[in-house]
Amino acid sequence: MSKIADNIERKSKKEAVEPAIAVVPPNATGEELGKSRCRQATRRGADVYLPTWSAMARILPNAFLRSALFSAGRRVQAGSARVLSGDPTLLVAGKEIASFKNMTLTFSGYELCQFDRQVYATCLDYYREMPLSPEESQQHIRTSFYEFTRRMGGSYGLNTHKAVRASLLRLSFAQLRMRFDRLNLELPKLLAVSFQDGEAGGDFKGSDMLLLRVTVSVAELFGPGAWTAVDEEAVGYDGLLGWLAAFYAGHSGPCWLPIVTLHLLSGYESHMGNFKASLVSSLDKLKNEQTPICSRVSDYHFSNDGMNLLVIRCNWDARRV
Repeated sequence: MSKIADNIERKSKKEAVEPAIAVVPPNATGEELGKSRCRQATRRGADVYLPTWSAMARILPNAFLRSALFSAGRRVQAGSARVLSGDPTLLVAGKEIASFKNMTLTFSGYELCQFDRQVYATCLDYYREMPLSPEESQQHIRTSFYEFTRRMGGSYGLNTHKAVRASLLRLSFAQLRMRFDRLNLELPKLLAVSFQDGEAGGDFKGSDMLLLRVTVSVAELFGPGAWTAVDEEAVGYDGLLGWLAAFYAGHSGPCWLPIVTLHLLSGYESHMGNFKASLVSSLDKLKNEQTPICSRVSDYHFSNDGMNLLVIRCNWDARRV
């Protein structure tokens, strides 16, 4: 499809012989565990940990960042009230999500958006130093809506409470099937969630509790070269701006990409003309000096025929084209 897709495919084939989850001895030191986690998810004894990442970042699997799983469109979040009411007509089954040619991604559940990407990254952040929950256990993280919202980097309010609740419900219904370099992976749940709040009386409060559980199966998405740490501020960007910041965060250098590919992978819901205008607007915002340096765009170019795009981030070597 493109140079970047081919590079990803070659890299993934090279790393396919390695398991996604490294194993260190049950009595491995903290230093040994930390060194392994710098590269990938790691098991020590019965405990499985996500990779280590900076306190100023959030991590997500590349499979999520390089696909239309978390759509850049606005339609999903606009339907949050229907999700909160349990409307089953919004559920999809076996929908193929646009992705690069070395992967197929099939999705069932409520469709997801960029806000869900931010919420899911926050859920994973609770496991920064804690092992993931074993599949067979009910081990969970207990937190309040107020604390969760603050961890996301926002301020608490009733609308935010409802948006977070709807997002957690969407994520809890999500089921994924992936095929990657002839390997199949099934992920029956991105997370499990339950609530202890004032829903019955419609009296939502910041002190209302939520119980989160992310299980060991998710660690399969965090193998070597399969995950990206995205700057904490950039994780909070919404729409196409958020998708572009996260998408390019997962690559180590610039290359040309077809506009039509970006359109498909972003899940942008309008026609190509609107997409290109939004693309230019979003890239100009990413060039702003207030954008975190690791997400900031230094320049971008369209090909002479306007069909391809080259994006260069500030921390890339522009000569690597």
